[in-house]
Amino acid sequence: MKSQINRIIAENLITTVFQPIYDVKRRIILGYEALTRGPKNTNYYSPDVLFEQATECGLLSELELLCRASAISRFAQLNLSGKLFINISPVVMLNKDHPNGETIKLVEQAGLSCQQVVIEISEKYPFPNSDVLRKALNKYRQFGFNVAIDDLGAGYSGLKQWNYLRPDIVKIDRYFIDGCDQDEMKREFLRVLFELGRISKAHVIAEGIETQAEFNLLKELGMTYAQGFFLAKPCEFPSDKFPPYILNQNTTNKIENITDIKHEVA
Repeated sequence: MKSQINRIIAENLITTVFQPIYDVKRRIILGYEALTRGPKNTNYYSPDVLFEQATECGLLSELELLCRASAISRFAQLNLSGKLFINISPVVMLNKDHPNGETIKLVEQAGLSCQQVVIEISEKYPFPNSDVLRKALNKYRQFGFNVAIDDLGAGYSGLKQWNYLRPDIVKIDRYFIDGCDQDEMKREFLRVLFELGRISKAHVIAEGIETQAEFNLLKELGMTYAQGFFLAKPCEFPSDKFPPYILNQNTTNKIENITDIKHEVA
């Protein structure tokens, strides 16, 4: 298994795909999340399998760096608009053997600016010491990167980390989106998250939207930023056009007691 992972890294046998994130109120693309696929027609095509086995082999840092380099270079080559969202696990971020400053070098080499990049840290991975993690994230912020907590609600301390780390962006875990139109508890939980976003001045992204009913309910609750298969699937050459079935919708929210987030992710 280790030899296979080493070969994937050494021969750059990965593909970067991009999934758009939409501002459904202004009807523009906020940016794109970069996602990785391994070699086609193998078990490693699945990112879950690829990253899980790289972790078991002690090669997660090397794989993440390759994925980061591919995401940044492809984003620039495709001349995509808005922000580039890239995933970095907290374990890799704080690994003393992981090279420092590589992300900045990659961004500069691609002709991009750090202000165009969002560092996503997933709540699916155990967060290390919060003080150490906050210091590491603050270093990214000093260079102009935005910081996002991904998969909020997938772990045990999401709201605590939100309060402590004060991210620029929060992405709600798919669990709370799935069937939210039929689940009163999920609906109320989502309402609270959108309100917390307003209070904390963090952009809240609803990701994993797969149905019209989910999308409609989320809009009613105050959603501004949306991502999911219902809107667009990840692909190598994403469209820069807004989905026509959303453009044709009435964008007025039914719930009026949730104020729109005023500041923008530039």
